[in-house]
Amino acid sequence: MAIQDDTQKTGNWFERLMASGYGRLIRVGMGVMVIALALVLLEAPARYVVAALGLIPIGAGVLNLCPVAPVWGGHFIGAKYCGRK
Repeated sequence: MAIQDDTQKTGNWFERLMASGYGRLIRVGMGVMVIALALVLLEAPARYVVAALGLIPIGAGVLNLCPVAPVWGGHFIGAKYCGRK
């Protein structure tokens, strides 16, 4: 009986980067930047709509999810790109 090795990393370098700690930090930072710019540069009600959309990359980074990855055949769950120890 063969033991399946779950430590294999899948995806290309960009997918693995975005699933790493640095990529997650980038997504959270981008979400914060979108919210800040929306609140400073836009008028209500657009300011609140765009600021609310900034919560998507923050949530994706915190939860290590990639909502757009299934479009190109990737995994929705970012942990699939990182080998487990």
